[in-house]
Amino acid sequence: MKRYCSVLLALSLVLFPVLAQAAQFAIFGPRALGMGGASVAAVNDSTAVYWNPAALANSRKVDIRVPGGAAIRDYMDLGNKWDRIQVIQDAVDAGDYTAAAELKQLLLDLARPDAVTNIDVTGGLLVSFPVSSSAVAVSVIGIGFAELRPTVDTLHLNTSLPTSSINGIAFNNSAVGAFGVVTAEPAISFATSLGDHFLVGANAKMVYASTFLHSALTRSGNFDNFVSDMNNSETTSHKGSIDAGILYKPVSGLDIGVVGRYLNSPSFPIMGLAAVKNGAGDVILAPVASGEIEIKPQYRAGVAWHPFDNLTLSADYDLTKNKSFTESTEDQTIAGGIELTMLNEILSLRAGAYKNTANDLANIVYTAGLGLRVFFLRIDVAGAYDFKEQEAQASASLALRF
Repeated sequence: MKRYCSVLLALSLVLFPVLAQAAQFAIFGPRALGMGGASVAAVNDSTAVYWNPAALANSRKVDIRVPGGAAIRDYMDLGNKWDRIQVIQDAVDAGDYTAAAELKQLLLDLARPDAVTNIDVTGGLLVSFPVSSSAVAVSVIGIGFAELRPTVDTLHLNTSLPTSSINGIAFNNSAVGAFGVVTAEPAISFATSLGDHFLVGANAKMVYASTFLHSALTRSGNFDNFVSDMNNSETTSHKGSIDAGILYKPVSGLDIGVVGRYLNSPSFPIMGLAAVKNGAGDVILAPVASGEIEIKPQYRAGVAWHPFDNLTLSADYDLTKNKSFTESTEDQTIAGGIELTMLNEILSLRAGAYKNTANDLANIVYTAGLGLRVFFLRIDVAGAYDFKEQEAQASASLALRF
């Protein structure tokens, strides 16, 4: 597992310097993460550029912020299973029936629906400032996403004659594929009020994307070369895109928001080596020279209630299912959180939880966060964990707010 985690970390380091974007709705910023990712209506700083640009017009302060974070979701224990496959492969090749039966079970476990592993890394620089009753922001946001997915060879699963049969499990061609996209997104944002109850906002941005695609056989591939081979598949391009949001204030203390991201569905070329399964169940590694990744629109709604000046309760829900790049799994998250500020925001305590309702293998993930204010300086940290060793996140930021 340590070697597996080191590969995911190495992969994130490959992606992070370029900055990135993913197909699912990543949790951006430690305040949002501490509150369970429920921030569409509750956001109160320059990360509104991501969560809901309309909320920029809520603030009368200049906000300069540098957030960063990372998340890992392992719905199939891929690292340990791949390690074990390679450990017993020699015994399978030698005709060991016990090892052959174990290998078959490992492969069948990897063939489960929604069995994927993914990571995302986030970072950026955001500056927002009020202009009369409106607000303007300039930013560069990055969200890097990589997904590891097995493609299981169901043709070569014969364990009674593992080495001599044409369909013997010793010749199994199951593979693991990695798909990634990295974008840097410089944007200009504008938000304004429409009367007493409505705020609207939008981002105009250029999406500079790097895409990655690589696959390796589970019986012969290894992590030592996997990351470098994936990095060598990098394909770069750029497209313009638009985000927009609305914030409705029906009564004092209650905010309702809706945001749409990547409204024009920008697509980017991808090239590399893919695992392809034929009709008989066999798997081959095939070069992809003219593929595309499309980042489809993401729509999320949220509500925030402020029963007291120092207390915020919030909830979010994805209005549509966000498919992974391989379309092998989906994400539709429901989230909720709470924030209590004390001593004029010198101390902020946050807690929350979220659940991907579209993936049966996903657990409830619990979050917590802490914020400190020292004059104009703000430091925020947050973490998330599902207590079943499948999902974890961490995020931190430094900000100046005056």
